[in-house]
Amino acid sequence: MQNDTINWLLEDNEPSIRYRTLTELLDKPKDNEEVKISKEKVANCKNVERIFARRNEHGLFPHKSEYYGNWTTFNYLTILAELGLVGEDPRIWPIIDWILTPGDDKYEYFMQKEFAPYAYVLDDDNMGSCNKGGFLATLVRLGYLNDPRVKRLVDVYIDKCRWDGGYLCKWKKSNHKGQNPKSCYPATVPALLLYSVLPVSYRCGKYDDLIHYFTGRNMIFSKTEPGKILADLRIGLFDGGLSHILTIAYAMSRMGLGNIPQMDDVWNVLKNKPQFDGKYILEAANSKKAILMDKPGQPNKWVTFYMMLIEKYR
Repeated sequence: MQNDTINWLLEDNEPSIRYRTLTELLDKPKDNEEVKISKEKVANCKNVERIFARRNEHGLFPHKSEYYGNWTTFNYLTILAELGLVGEDPRIWPIIDWILTPGDDKYEYFMQKEFAPYAYVLDDDNMGSCNKGGFLATLVRLGYLNDPRVKRLVDVYIDKCRWDGGYLCKWKKSNHKGQNPKSCYPATVPALLLYSVLPVSYRCGKYDDLIHYFTGRNMIFSKTEPGKILADLRIGLFDGGLSHILTIAYAMSRMGLGNIPQMDDVWNVLKNKPQFDGKYILEAANSKKAILMDKPGQPNKWVTFYMMLIEKYR
């Protein structure tokens, strides 16, 4: 059954899944001829070309409501990393360099007035805000950790880890006067993903506080309301990212923590997810799909790939 599923993932109709299956599930080396051919196909596949076709005359992604509003640039880069592109692609580097180079125009560009007043501006004050960890993970996955600007932002983000081990948007206040507000669960989950793609040398200091933030709640529960689940338990892809349950399972397994007792509830959830002939069913998808995927309720290569990769790391 597993061989049949692997062969399904290796079909030519989705080059990104084929390439990532060869390199991540089957551990084929980069100089393998099959891998090299697959990588070339990824760079020119329909999904990748469709995203780059949306660049403006300056080579940047315009922040339009029909795309992702203020989050368009960062979401598209995350999706491109998911598709298997790397930072050496000449279409990516100018965008990354523009984002990371200081300039007064950045804030105005990312904060389009017709949208909500939130965006992933990469300034020090905002580095602890929602999904900054997710975008830093994207930069690392694209191969930019050796850029001094990225290294510094990672250090700033790690230092933003709060008193309870989590993260919180700077504008959030406590409902109780005089109390320091608790961290936000959805804003903290991406921090696990970031640590899972960073070198092991980063797993010290505040890393332990972050892990305790999750293990202290058996990964998916509220600490203050017993039995209340905070995580999105659906198997889904949103803006190129994984749902909470998949992010947690992937990151913890990749960091060698997949089999600690506090992960039992995560595995109990995932083992009951629907399958058809070894192919996992997509349970939720973002309405603005930039990765071509099946509709929810159908077998899906992306979630099947991740479920198999998670089990491999575990």
